[in-house]
Amino acid sequence: MSFKEILGQEKAVALLKGAFLRGRVSHAYIFVGPAGVGRSKAAINFAKLLLCEAPCQAEPCDVCPSCRKADAANHPDIRVLSADGQFIKIDAVREACRRLALKGFESSKKVLIISDGAALNDESSNALLKTLEEPSPDTVIVILATSLKAMVPTIVSRCQRIVFSSLEGSVVFEILRRDHGVGEDEAFYLSRISDGCMEAALQFHEGKVFAQRNRLVAGWLRGGAGLFGDEAGGASEKKEPRQATEMALYLLAGWLRDILVGKIVADKKYFINADRIDDIIHLSRKLDAEVLEGALKLVAQTAADLKANVNTRLALARLNTELQKIA
Repeated sequence: MSFKEILGQEKAVALLKGAFLRGRVSHAYIFVGPAGVGRSKAAINFAKLLLCEAPCQAEPCDVCPSCRKADAANHPDIRVLSADGQFIKIDAVREACRRLALKGFESSKKVLIISDGAALNDESSNALLKTLEEPSPDTVIVILATSLKAMVPTIVSRCQRIVFSSLEGSVVFEILRRDHGVGEDEAFYLSRISDGCMEAALQFHEGKVFAQRNRLVAGWLRGGAGLFGDEAGGASEKKEPRQATEMALYLLAGWLRDILVGKIVADKKYFINADRIDDIIHLSRKLDAEVLEGALKLVAQTAADLKANVNTRLALARLNTELQKIA
């Protein structure tokens, strides 16, 4: 794996490579940004680079014993610390810091990667603080975080921040196609609903969300307009897990949104469900904007009702009844 494989994070990668080339690598970093945008890959690759026996142009060689061990996740001088339950235990942090104080087993440098900065509570943060305040020149600590607000301020203040941004939809699309063999229509759809998060896009792919969207649209086009097919009262008669129900509402909102947008533009780039553009334009000519806006508000209200633990079957039955009127 090289930095070239981390798409959409050119600025963050340039900062890390520049620090390496100038010999100005910090003792501690926080890689902050949304989940699933390349922070973990960047941390592992940065560790590989620091320990590589023959780096070239700020890229690890990928062939030396150090690089091969890093790729196999068994390099003795690269340690990844993760939460055990809700938090990273203080004993785990103490042991990691103890090992950082020792001479490297095989390399001149040692790297500690903390997979979630928010999992450092006050106790484990205090255990880490001494190492951050009195850093060893042969040690680098990388903390991954989705938000700095969830971290102890004294930890944040002692680390250099590297910001990772949400991915462009085109980058998510390319990764899905190139690395995961996802079909073109599905890849485009997932790239639009994942909000720049590769992790979410892959979860949607594994959860067969595209197929769920297809079933929902098919039911709508047959005149059902319901969440669970075209049978009358389907929402009240079928038992769906809460998570699947929330996803169905999310997909339905995207479908209604597209029909509303279709009243203004017809360019595929503006649509979530771009593979169904002909159906969308047809429905946008058929349905009034006020009706669509009302339906969107009703979907949003139903989602809020579910979060407030309103009876799921009743809430969905009411929604289904109203949607049947505009099918």
